[in-house]
Amino acid sequence: MKRKKVECRDPGIEYWDKRAEDFSESRKTNDYEYGRKVIEVLHEIINSNSEVLDIGAGPGTFVIPFAKKVKKITAVEPSKGMVERIRKNAQDEGVKNFDIINKVWQEVDTFELARKYDLVICSIVLWIFKNVWEQLKRMEQASKGYCCVVTGTGDWNDEEQKLWHKVMGDIKKPSYSEYPLIYNLLYSKGRFPNVNIINYTSERSVENKIRHRKLFFEKYIEVTPDIEQMIRDHVLVRSEGGKYKEEGRAAVIWWSVREKKEEIK
Repeated sequence: MKRKKVECRDPGIEYWDKRAEDFSESRKTNDYEYGRKVIEVLHEIINSNSEVLDIGAGPGTFVIPFAKKVKKITAVEPSKGMVERIRKNAQDEGVKNFDIINKVWQEVDTFELARKYDLVICSIVLWIFKNVWEQLKRMEQASKGYCCVVTGTGDWNDEEQKLWHKVMGDIKKPSYSEYPLIYNLLYSKGRFPNVNIINYTSERSVENKIRHRKLFFEKYIEVTPDIEQMIRDHVLVRSEGGKYKEEGRAAVIWWSVREKKEEIK
């Protein structure tokens, strides 16, 4: 993908360990608004008897709100930092009907999970995989009902673009618009995907946002003291009451594993 051509280093599991704190804070905004908005889209295909598999579960983005609506949710999450956050957030919310598979998705034996879940879902992780279609098929192997991919729409607000060019100069910013690619891939393979766009709010402390931006730019460039100061100034000017708030958009793509044409090679 275009993203990989710009990155100077591959963000491994340790990157997500470092992101656990700020990512958890942002996903908890407005009582897990991001996850609740996804549930609203999928409300007709899940219920109190549903079992869900969440791939790349992060700090409990879906685990916490989904657990309050379904029978059980299983999180696949390789980052120990994120797993700690799932357990802490679940304890804080009184959520117990979940378990965790502490592995990367590629290491999970889908034959053991075959046709086990009513819904298999993943969010903002497909770009990590070299063969996206292979991972989508593995999601289908574990589902007896539906699969869902939640991904970004590629929107960069003006302020984020200004910071990118201030730090990176004339280097073109990467485009993360994955949802049309995922939709077209599914359709070309004989699936009938549905798409809904959700809007949500993300809020975190100033220091967490600064840490988030530093980790982001470390994938592309050495973050010098001067660059760190640029990031700090950018965040502080746009913060209020010690909090940094931003609006986000995501595409919720879901399809039935029972309603598909013969796969097109």
